[in-house]
Amino acid sequence: MPSFPFVRAALWASIALSFDAAAAPAAAPVPAPAQAPYSFAAAPGHLPKNVVPLDYRIAIVPDVAKRTLHGTGSIDLRFDESTDTIQFNAINMRFANVRLDGKPVRKISIDAKREIVTVTLAAKAQPGRHVLSLAYDAQIESGPRGLFAQPFQKPDGSRDILLSTQFEATDARRMFPCWDEPAFRARFELTATVPAAWAAISNMPVKRRVVHGDLATTTFERSPSMSSYLVEFTGGDMASIGTRAGNTAINVWAVRGQEQNGKQALEDARTILLDYNDYFGVAFPLPKLDAIAVPGGFQGAMENWGAITYNDQTLLLTPASTIDNRQLVFSISAHEMAHQWFGDLVTMGWWDDIWLNESFASWAAAKETDKRNPDWHVREAEDAGKEAAMRVDARLASRAVHYPVENELEPQNNADPLIIYNKGQAVLRMLEAHVGPERFREGIRAYMKARQYANATSTDLWNALGAASGQDIGRLARDWIEQPGFPLVAARAECDAAGTRTLTLSQSRFLLQGEAPAQSRWAVPLRMRVGSAAPQSVLLEKDGQRVAAGRCDQPLSLNADADGFFRVAYDDDLLALNTQQFATLPDGDRIALLDDQWALVESGRQTLDRYLALAQAMGDRPNERAWNQILGALDTIERAERGTPGHDAFVAWARGLVKPIAARMGAAGAGAGAGAGAGAGASETAGVQRLRRNLFAHLGAWNDPDAVADARRRFAAFVRDRASLAPDEQAAVLAIVAQHADAATFEQLHTIARAAKNETEVRRYYPILMRVRDPQLARQAAAIALSPEIPPQADVLRLGLVLALAGEHPQLAWTTFTGQIDRLTAANPGNRPNVLAKNAPEVFWAGIPAATLQTWIKDHIEAGMADTLADSMQTVRFRQDEKARLVEAADRIAARRP
Repeated sequence: MPSFPFVRAALWASIALSFDAAAAPAAAPVPAPAQAPYSFAAAPGHLPKNVVPLDYRIAIVPDVAKRTLHGTGSIDLRFDESTDTIQFNAINMRFANVRLDGKPVRKISIDAKREIVTVTLAAKAQPGRHVLSLAYDAQIESGPRGLFAQPFQKPDGSRDILLSTQFEATDARRMFPCWDEPAFRARFELTATVPAAWAAISNMPVKRRVVHGDLATTTFERSPSMSSYLVEFTGGDMASIGTRAGNTAINVWAVRGQEQNGKQALEDARTILLDYNDYFGVAFPLPKLDAIAVPGGFQGAMENWGAITYNDQTLLLTPASTIDNRQLVFSISAHEMAHQWFGDLVTMGWWDDIWLNESFASWAAAKETDKRNPDWHVREAEDAGKEAAMRVDARLASRAVHYPVENELEPQNNADPLIIYNKGQAVLRMLEAHVGPERFREGIRAYMKARQYANATSTDLWNALGAASGQDIGRLARDWIEQPGFPLVAARAECDAAGTRTLTLSQSRFLLQGEAPAQSRWAVPLRMRVGSAAPQSVLLEKDGQRVAAGRCDQPLSLNADADGFFRVAYDDDLLALNTQQFATLPDGDRIALLDDQWALVESGRQTLDRYLALAQAMGDRPNERAWNQILGALDTIERAERGTPGHDAFVAWARGLVKPIAARMGAAGAGAGAGAGAGAGASETAGVQRLRRNLFAHLGAWNDPDAVADARRRFAAFVRDRASLAPDEQAAVLAIVAQHADAATFEQLHTIARAAKNETEVRRYYPILMRVRDPQLARQAAAIALSPEIPPQADVLRLGLVLALAGEHPQLAWTTFTGQIDRLTAANPGNRPNVLAKNAPEVFWAGIPAATLQTWIKDHIEAGMADTLADSMQTVRFRQDEKARLVEAADRIAARRP
């Protein structure tokens, strides 16, 4: 499914970091019992398993103008027992000429609520093979579900439309009748009749194509056995570029005229495929792998087997693209291509094990991205996604990675992508570090070989990893996958007369708010580093466990390289020692210490001044993730201080903290040639350059006069000559200018946005308009967000623009959001439940009264999202409490500043 850590929730990436504590349930969650290995008979689902599809032959004739679809199907079935009924899934379909083995059936019943069709036969069919044939009429959708029509604007300004599909989780049944549950694997042969001028793409290569007048009928080769949600079809005025990787043809498809923008993605795909063939020990089995750039539609990408669909902004690169765009293209491709094994070749048995798809794809993508781009420091960057998951998981209402899904049709299933993607990925990284990379790979290869072309449960994976490692991985892993939350490890040091240190360790569940009513327990795979030595593995299994830990004058980390999904509370002496020797710690250990101390501040277990002492100890060391963590904490405090008498004093203190590193990096006000991106040497990594721009952007937002003057100077040059400001530098410079803009400057920014040459620039320039602080100009920005200026393929951008306004103008953003909610969610109706019940409270908590928020949202959500809304409102109340605590603490610290 669309890859959450990278793009699926790109709109919410910054919002996700604000997830917090929630209400305590009546009793602590009880870990689920261990799953059994996969069994088709025992796999959850709502369809009976006495009739099983083997082969589908589906032919579709879409009518784009009418948004209708006519189809025929012939499905080979295996009857495992005598029966006179057949049940399958369908949505909004009308059936005709339904026959079994050529004989008319008695009747057809449609349960629209359950999305199940029951065919009653004229007589019982005996066990064995039979053929169900039928004709049907269905709908072409306007949003990314089922077969959908996607309007788009071409570079020349003309408009066109294409068709594409998005079937995960339960929307294949919108395009053709099917057994739309992952356990029902079958082979598919698809035929489509579309305009002859169009390209037609599906999972398999073209078998034959027949042109008849203005139309062409294309039949694709039969697929291997796979789940229905992985079937794909795209048709439109598209062209491709291609290469080969071993026996596999690789193609990038895009709207005609834009296919050359896929050159980098094509090169990436070849590299990634060859690496995965080697790592997984099972070569990609299909004859071709297409990457299809869909203009607009869904956010992110979808791992259809052999035909991955991408939002075009996550696949194509133009001269306007930045290094961030480049990194996004590689990481998303690595994620979706990992799904060709995790999800496609081996598929979870039911949606409660979706983490087997998503966590592993995220883990594999990070591993591959780091392998091929070591200077991107992906392992450090992963920490931000892990922290977002830990904030969600630090609530009593958090759900386990493996969470029961009784009704897959309920909106969002109360699942949290940060848990499924990010926590699962982090736990896998922790397990890999504990087991060792080589044994971990042996287990993965055994799992792939044993379960290929079949389904699996978590237990199948644990068994394979256990056999490879010689350890009881199932017992260890279930603590982390089957129960919510994570531990806080408390470390208390004792020193003997010779200065030898012994630790006493204990654990408790870490919560940002409240107390757990019952004690959860984990086997915690610590990675202990003493001084500068290599980490050693320590498995914490009981409270009071004692561990030798070097000398008492050596710094100590229990989460070396930030590999673990837990927090550590060091006693006062250990924390003081680590703070004193902070400069000597490896980057990963510094990051882990900053993360944990900030979380302890937020939970009320630690004082703010101790965290800020660590931040000050960073000095001018240019580590991107460490500084991003610090800047994120300062942002939280600054937002809390808004509207209070102490705001300006704290902002001045924050500027003083970051000025040394900013000055070292030439981030602002260092004269000609300095600024957001100047001073970048050829040997500098992308992270160093990005940190320079981030520091510059923060100083500008915090009203640093040098940064504001520098941004205005660079903007004036940009207005005269667009080539004067590189794409990577534009966002930071233009954002500062927008924040401090008058009417004339705002109009200049608006002119730049209107003149955007491609969607990459549209998505860069229009959000900048929402940063304006002047109230009158903000009203203009709100009108622009709703205007026809936004091209149709970028309709999903409108919601993000309106929410971005809330940073400076919450009441205006709220009025616009509530008044235009249908329009703002029309581009992706499937995401509307989360937008309302989860994202809206997270965005508007600081500016809109909680009662107003809750009442309006409750009136606009589906019943299945009530629990999610209740959790979100607890987050609102936590944030309000945290705001008061941070303001009081920050004011005391700022008052001590000389």
